[in-house]
Amino acid sequence: MSSLAGLVIAKGSSKRLPQKNRLDLNGKPMFLWNVQKLLRIVPRVYVSSDDPWILDEAEWAGAIPIKRPPELCGETPNIPVYQHALGFMNGVDGIIAVQANSPTIDSHLIEIAKELLLAGFKEIMTMHKGGSIYGSIWAIRADKLRNYGDPYKPNPSILLVDSSIDIHTQEDFIKALKQI
Repeated sequence: MSSLAGLVIAKGSSKRLPQKNRLDLNGKPMFLWNVQKLLRIVPRVYVSSDDPWILDEAEWAGAIPIKRPPELCGETPNIPVYQHALGFMNGVDGIIAVQANSPTIDSHLIEIAKELLLAGFKEIMTMHKGGSIYGSIWAIRADKLRNYGDPYKPNPSILLVDSSIDIHTQEDFIKALKQI
């Protein structure tokens, strides 16, 4: 595998915490934390969003914006969104997707996922310490992504334990502020 790209998906709206991806987290929008981490780890980083402001900020930071269509902005699993984004990534053999709402993810964990993907593993995801998969990092080879089965039943080759805060509520946001 020769070419990897980073991907952050960041919708403009959120039911539980309105416009959470735009929230100021210690001086920058929450989604930019992981965009900047990925920019230090892989040569190309993409941001998929329906929000023009997020896309502009992503491009200003050095990422490549991808306008997400409305049908991929509701309660949609990540796989169809990743597949849509992959269509804009010429020559990419694999992607490392990092959730916008997990800004406290450790860069070293992203680097481990990258190395595992380069070593030939097809799919790497993160899980909570209790064992539940949640995918703050979801690294996947392009060939597997193109032919993915049920997007609600991931079957990764490797699971990495992650203790980052997955922000969905104001309480989660406050916890993350303490970790940054």
